[in-house]
Amino acid sequence: MPKENSRNLIFEGEIFTLEQGTECPIPGYLVLRVKGEATSLAQLPAETTRALGEMLARAARAIEETVGAERVYILSFCEVERRLHFHLFPRTAWLLKEYFQSNSGETEPVNGPALFEWARKTIVLSRQLPVGMAGGAAVAGAIGAALEREA
Repeated sequence: MPKENSRNLIFEGEIFTLEQGTECPIPGYLVLRVKGEATSLAQLPAETTRALGEMLARAARAIEETVGAERVYILSFCEVERRLHFHLFPRTAWLLKEYFQSNSGETEPVNGPALFEWARKTIVLSRQLPVGMAGGAAVAGAIGAALEREA
């Protein structure tokens, strides 16, 4: 069931929560958390892993549709927060251009993990997003609506 304005919560179901990423204000940056105490995929029952795959696909599709991401990076480290969670990070054309400009004109192939870390350190709340790019609340609402349509 989609949630509205419960902090950064976009979706909460029996198994997962999906919320806006708070590490940087990239529109469409989400964190999918598995409820419970699991710290590894290997600890999840088969039914939960199937539901996880479906939820990751639904969330990635909603991000692609909403912010026009060329790629959605899905990362799970579970180092700072040990409980199992996944970062869904939209790599848009705008973000790629910013990354290349900040890294001396680096060109493809893109190092996705390096771009993710660069963005989390560089794109901060005070930084201006490109003109016409929707911000966090509008994008979160649109992602929630896209998830609801697929339910």
